[in-house]
Amino acid sequence: MPKTKKELKEIEDEMKKVLKEKSSSKPKISKKTEEKTKATKKSSIESKKRVASTKRTEKEIKETKAITKKTSAKTKEKLKKEDSKKSKKSTNVSKIPAKKPSKKVKQEYLQEYYDLPFRYNETVVKILAQTPKRLFVYWDVSDKDKETYLNAFGEDFFEKTYPVLLVHNEEMNYTFEVPINDYANSWYLDIQDPKTKYVVQLGRKFRNVQDIRPSKEVIQNENINLQNDYIHITDSNELEVPNDHILFESIQDEVLYRNVKNGNEYKKDIYNIIEKISKSYKDVSIEKLYKEFYGEEISEDVLSNPSSGALSSSGFKIK
Repeated sequence: MPKTKKELKEIEDEMKKVLKEKSSSKPKISKKTEEKTKATKKSSIESKKRVASTKRTEKEIKETKAITKKTSAKTKEKLKKEDSKKSKKSTNVSKIPAKKPSKKVKQEYLQEYYDLPFRYNETVVKILAQTPKRLFVYWDVSDKDKETYLNAFGEDFFEKTYPVLLVHNEEMNYTFEVPINDYANSWYLDIQDPKTKYVVQLGRKFRNVQDIRPSKEVIQNENINLQNDYIHITDSNELEVPNDHILFESIQDEVLYRNVKNGNEYKKDIYNIIEKISKSYKDVSIEKLYKEFYGEEISEDVLSNPSSGALSSSGFKIK
């Protein structure tokens, strides 16, 4: 007989109960055991990865060794070829006869170079005579003295003043002023009177008298020489300028000449020389005068010397 719906439901309920009892009867796993199992699984995975990486590295090492062996073999072959070429060249060179040493030996000269300093950091003025009517002046002011002037008159001292040279003729007792600039350390001075003594003084002048505001303490301590609007820095050496003409004594009628090479001395008439020179400056040839004065003593090399081809001190030019 077929079962009714009620009977079927009862059978399902009984089956469900049986299944629940079986599931409840299974032992429960703790959290610690679960964590341990997870850790073991991870460690096994990592160990497998390490093994795989070691296998790869071993393969790479083997491959690199093989490559190095190949390259070393190639380099050895190249070296052998180069050595064979060199040996061939050396044999060919040995066949060529050696050159005999030349008798002439070139002399080697050592060249020395000395770089002169731009300045010596000293307060100084010096004068030299370039010609009887021209002086050469050079100067310098030390850094220490510059600082004293800045402390005494302010940081804008060099803007408020300008440098000057006072040229003093001691024998004729006159002085003239030459303004210069801060960018130069030397100067040429034209003078009027040769055969006299000169002294040059270096100083600075204020552009405006209102700008003179000195510190009296610094001036007294440093002995700064302030004269109205002028500051005296230092003096030069005393120089006697040479004469600008030939000196003749009143009794002297002849000029003594000396040959520097052989030491021979001879005389020439003064008036004869003066007449020849004073005839006409344009028509006078120094070359002819030299030949007349010296005769055979002078050579063509001296006349063709570039130094004698320039304008002489008397103003004549060799033709």
